[in-house]
Amino acid sequence: MKIVIFLIAVFILSVSSHARTITDDYGRVVTIPERVTKIYAASPPMTMSVLAFDPSLIAALNFPFKEDQKPYAGIAASKPVAGGFFGQGNTPNVEVLASVKPDVILMWGKATGAETQLKKLSALGIPVLMVNNESINDLVTQFQLYGKLTGNTKRAQELVSYTLETLGLIRSLQPKLDKRKDIRYYFAEGLDGLSSECDGSFHLEPFTYSGAKNALECKMSSNYGMEKISLETIMLADPDVIVAMEPSFASSVRTNPQWQSLRAVKTGRVLSVPNTPFNYITRPPSFMRLLGIRWLIHSFNPDLIKPIDQEVKRFNTLFFPGYRG
Repeated sequence: MKIVIFLIAVFILSVSSHARTITDDYGRVVTIPERVTKIYAASPPMTMSVLAFDPSLIAALNFPFKEDQKPYAGIAASKPVAGGFFGQGNTPNVEVLASVKPDVILMWGKATGAETQLKKLSALGIPVLMVNNESINDLVTQFQLYGKLTGNTKRAQELVSYTLETLGLIRSLQPKLDKRKDIRYYFAEGLDGLSSECDGSFHLEPFTYSGAKNALECKMSSNYGMEKISLETIMLADPDVIVAMEPSFASSVRTNPQWQSLRAVKTGRVLSVPNTPFNYITRPPSFMRLLGIRWLIHSFNPDLIKPIDQEVKRFNTLFFPGYRG
């Protein structure tokens, strides 16, 4: 009996000596391993920020990368797909999570049904950290968190510095943008361009810094977005610019007779959102928005900011250090 008690005591001491606590963004004190080498994020935006920090940390993906994205994703491209919580009833595959055994799980604290999600993830016996993910500004605290989890504070500071630099540039341009007439845009999603976002959607955040105004007047039905919009509604809105998520739609709308009467089509102001290696605006709303905001400002007000060609090279070198394109 004394030997058993001794062994239990040794086990408890060994566990406690290899664990530590961390306070998440919601004030929860969570015990985590001393050394974190595997992270699972339950939503795509945070998986993407982990990818930028260090692809080798990703324990499982929310969805597989496309072939042209894999060179940028590096080692993360070969990780198993566990799904996640990102609208339309999606839930993680607990069997995959149990097999990859992440050291910590990250979840968006303000996601729809967050309390239920937390219970499901906590039942796995893996530490869960609730993270702010409401705004592009939250990239700063996310990168800092990854530095704390892994001890790689140098990498965290590199990404934080770029993020703060971009946010500072955006703020410096706002007074000039405020003095200009709003450019009215229609954000066309889907292959037919008949899905979009209503004001209040976090998918539209890059536009809020761009000196442009949503031509639509509609209400969100869910956080997922992609609200169905009739062509008649778009005709009535008659936007100055169409910003298309799908390159195929951007190409076809210019010759589609149903769209020809729109001001944006008549004047040739149809923009295709860059999507290499990942979309600059949303789906997922990732760190790529740091480039997307610059792209939008230049697209709407080219005299205020330079074209981003050179910036793309600097950005890719920093955020995809393993890429050799």
